[in-house]
Amino acid sequence: MALLACVLYLASCVAALPVYPAQSPILLDHTQGYQFDPLLHLPGISPYFDAVGFGLEHAAPPGCTVTAASYLVRHAAIYANDDEYEEYIKPFLWKLEKHRQGWSGPLEFMSTWVSPILEDHLEDITPSGAEDAKKVGGHLVKRYPKLAPTVKKILADKKPRTFDTAIAVAKAFPNHEDIEVVRFLHNHNGSFDSLIPHKSCSAFTKIPGTKEMGDFVHHYAPHVSGRLARFTPFELSDNDVVGLQSLCGYESAIKGERSPICAVFTDAEFFAYEYAWDLKYSHMVGPLNPLSPYLGFPWLKTQSELFQQLEKEPDSHSEPDTGSGWPSPQRFFLSFTHREVPPFVATALGIFNSSSSAVEEFPTDHINWARSWRMSDLIPFLGHVGMEKMTCDGRPGREGEYIRVIANTAPRPIPSCQDGPGASCSMEQWTDIIAQGAEKYKDYHKICSTTS
Repeated sequence: MALLACVLYLASCVAALPVYPAQSPILLDHTQGYQFDPLLHLPGISPYFDAVGFGLEHAAPPGCTVTAASYLVRHAAIYANDDEYEEYIKPFLWKLEKHRQGWSGPLEFMSTWVSPILEDHLEDITPSGAEDAKKVGGHLVKRYPKLAPTVKKILADKKPRTFDTAIAVAKAFPNHEDIEVVRFLHNHNGSFDSLIPHKSCSAFTKIPGTKEMGDFVHHYAPHVSGRLARFTPFELSDNDVVGLQSLCGYESAIKGERSPICAVFTDAEFFAYEYAWDLKYSHMVGPLNPLSPYLGFPWLKTQSELFQQLEKEPDSHSEPDTGSGWPSPQRFFLSFTHREVPPFVATALGIFNSSSSAVEEFPTDHINWARSWRMSDLIPFLGHVGMEKMTCDGRPGREGEYIRVIANTAPRPIPSCQDGPGASCSMEQWTDIIAQGAEKYKDYHKICSTTS
């Protein structure tokens, strides 16, 4: 009886408990309608897009103001890189002209498809590239409405594609008629070594990573050509596969609309293409090349010194500052370069480096999905890396000046310094990092003078 009484008592207690509805998520529909976009996975050859990065707010953190910014920008879309064209694209186009019949299924359109690449203008920027440059310029003006009107000078190297890009970007600025685009043919107050450092470094070559990329291409491309074999009039070589995938990016960038070639390949095949080029760039301009931080550090040092010279508010009546080479009131600095240089800078900072050891980072027989080194997010056409100087006077206990690094609009925390607002770095710690780098990479000219 005692046991029964106890059970009845517990049952009455449970019955008295409040009744809650079953747990359910606040948002019943979690799908975001995800669709794979190959143009976000083509390192070096896609039209410009803002990177997501780590999802940090693009605007300055509350209580902070961006008082200066400096960007290193890759040129706009070109018809094709000459080396890639000769190795991957041209051989395929030659075969295509000999085999116009026999295409079927997803490749049926190839029987009448015409390449948009102008062989005698390979490395000239395209009309859509010039339009994209204006759009990116407009985007920067909106991002820095107080700094953009201070721009009086923009730097570009001697190549037509960088100079033409600078001209197009400048047209988006409200005072574009007063902006001087300096096309320097020699060292401009140290800018030559920082904008195109690989051009003054005889030790640098584009060979590193070629074998490793080739090994991985031979690993994935046969599966692609095997899948497409019944739709093609000739057997696609491994390089043909790379060439076709490259044409997805180039045709989209040239025409300003998605190429039909993009729909031919699966998501997995584009992920493999992306990894193949990340593999190449990691060895050539990234963390697996000991030269990379030497070639990226000069720009960081130059901009850091420039930021430390600036007053908080620009004085529009000041005379030009002949010491730095920039007009005294300028607070937004734009320099145009080539795709090799932003990765050098990123490597010097470690903002795209993987946390795993170098041995494990880039295997050649499978994709390292966890890698941090993803060049799609850094070097599309018009891709850029930049620095912002922030003054924070509305955050009690955190007043002061901070540095924030930007890659394609997205803030990228510096691994060794990110305790400031918005994962920024205090100016004091930043100057220490630069001082340590100056000591570590002081043998730049000695390192670059040897080919060993």
